[in-house]
Amino acid sequence: MNNILANIQKKLKKENINFYIILKQDSHFYEYTYEKDIEKISNFTGSNATILITQDKAFLHTDGRYYLQALKQLKNTNFTLMKENYLNYIKNHLKKDNTIAINSSSVNLKLADDLTNLAKEKNAKIIFLNEKLYECKNDIKIKKIFEHDIKYNDLNRKEKIALIKEKMQEKNANSHLISSLDDIAWILNLRGFDIKNNMVFLSYFLILEDENILFIDKKKLDLKIIKNLEKDNIKIKSYDEFFNFLKNIKTKNILLDPKNTCLKITNLLNKNIHIIKDTNPSIFLKAQKGKKEISNIKKAMIYDGVSLCEFFAFLEEKIKNKDYLDELFIDEKLKEFRAKNKNYIQDSFSTIAGFNENGAIIHYIANKNNFSKIKDNGLLLIDSGAHYKNGTTDITRVIPIGKINKEFIKDYTLVLKAHINISSLIFPKDIALPLIDAIARAPLWENLLDYNHGSGHGVGYCINVHEGPQSLSINNKDLINTKAKNNMILSIEPGIYKKDKYGIRLENLVQICDFKQSDFGEFMHFKTLSLCPFEPSLIDLKLLSLKEKKWLNDYNKLVYKSLYNKLSKKAKIWLKKRTKAIL
Repeated sequence: MNNILANIQKKLKKENINFYIILKQDSHFYEYTYEKDIEKISNFTGSNATILITQDKAFLHTDGRYYLQALKQLKNTNFTLMKENYLNYIKNHLKKDNTIAINSSSVNLKLADDLTNLAKEKNAKIIFLNEKLYECKNDIKIKKIFEHDIKYNDLNRKEKIALIKEKMQEKNANSHLISSLDDIAWILNLRGFDIKNNMVFLSYFLILEDENILFIDKKKLDLKIIKNLEKDNIKIKSYDEFFNFLKNIKTKNILLDPKNTCLKITNLLNKNIHIIKDTNPSIFLKAQKGKKEISNIKKAMIYDGVSLCEFFAFLEEKIKNKDYLDELFIDEKLKEFRAKNKNYIQDSFSTIAGFNENGAIIHYIANKNNFSKIKDNGLLLIDSGAHYKNGTTDITRVIPIGKINKEFIKDYTLVLKAHINISSLIFPKDIALPLIDAIARAPLWENLLDYNHGSGHGVGYCINVHEGPQSLSINNKDLINTKAKNNMILSIEPGIYKKDKYGIRLENLVQICDFKQSDFGEFMHFKTLSLCPFEPSLIDLKLLSLKEKKWLNDYNKLVYKSLYNKLSKKAKIWLKKRTKAIL
């Protein structure tokens, strides 16, 4: 048994604790974290996980993207993969006088309320611990933060803070504490490197009536940035001072996002301070990109499209020559082609290059100890993206290796139909986006097929590749905060995954745009931003309707027109072959 797990279970028995919850998130509730607690305890490396430990059992819960990965990584451990929600498990097994424990620095206010209510309902006890029941050392390297130039942004930080203060006044809040890292990076027009593949930095940001305070490790800031922040009425305090500082805040009321604020914060605040629980205003403000940002994103898509065409032309030659290829090589070469652009900063996530059965693992990441050679016959799924100074990209394509069979072609075409189905959709303004996820799935459902993830996620702007509140996921129950707004950026990424065989996913990024008004209201549509052709040898034209063929022809024209004159001779040949008009 893992020593950390064994020690935790000893403590549970000693302290008479029946259920101990370990969340993936740290006190910032960012999707990704520099902390490796879950990995060290269970061996699981996915971005979404919760551990539930009892005195004699250990469970890990994750979402459908990671089921196959979790089954592999939990093998030969003492952990069982739990497909039901861990809260449901506790509810079904919690007895009178049992005790649930969780760390107060990693539980948000909403979950704290849910757990408190659950314990009360069952006449059980809930303990919010100040310290972890285990030790995991998580070091973080000091990397300098940089200013995200105003030429890439529609608003400067003073303007953004002023907009937030307007929203605060609407909620009768005279102070606002922000823990979410992507919001802080966006508000301050700063970018960092504290979390792999994400342009954020560990910090807290406090907006008061007469001043603003950034809690951060000062070693990450150069003198020029400090002066610029002070000029904009932003004081700098040490990140380590934050929790002690909270005890002495003088304010009448404070706005806290219940999904993005840890319980430890409210426990430290003076009890006379009124807490207003509501979503961070910045979440909605940054989701709707400005005119300058949209213009910049479109340029980034051209850079990315050029890089991809050059890469795929190069890869086609390697395949034709039967040169040695493996999944790690794909990642390395993609970075190399993208890095040729002066605005490239880093990849926006770890490249998913999955050949055959690895492609069926939705968030598969090859590493030196676990990767496949690319040879013989099959399908290679490549999901990759980059942060450029002027935008963030995320795109998935599938290419054939060797001989292709009818099953490959049918499934690829069905996924393409699903992609086109929602990409060409016209929908009412302000519709809750999760409600239209089913439209992407319809062509697959007709063939008794489905996929275990959302049809799309919001995408940030040189911050993070996954951004809310926008979400194309039938599993997202929030129909209030997920309404379609002009200039939101989303991915569209339906797929088919056949265990131990192959995976197919086709992904583009789209912009939500106003369409037309009628007697029945205002309507919107998606404008495709990603620029890279689909694979014609995998498309069965007989399965496409006239409308779908038109969409594909129009998309190919857009890709050709946007990229052709910017490509090398080899890449031009590759692109021309794949963007021919469909009769």
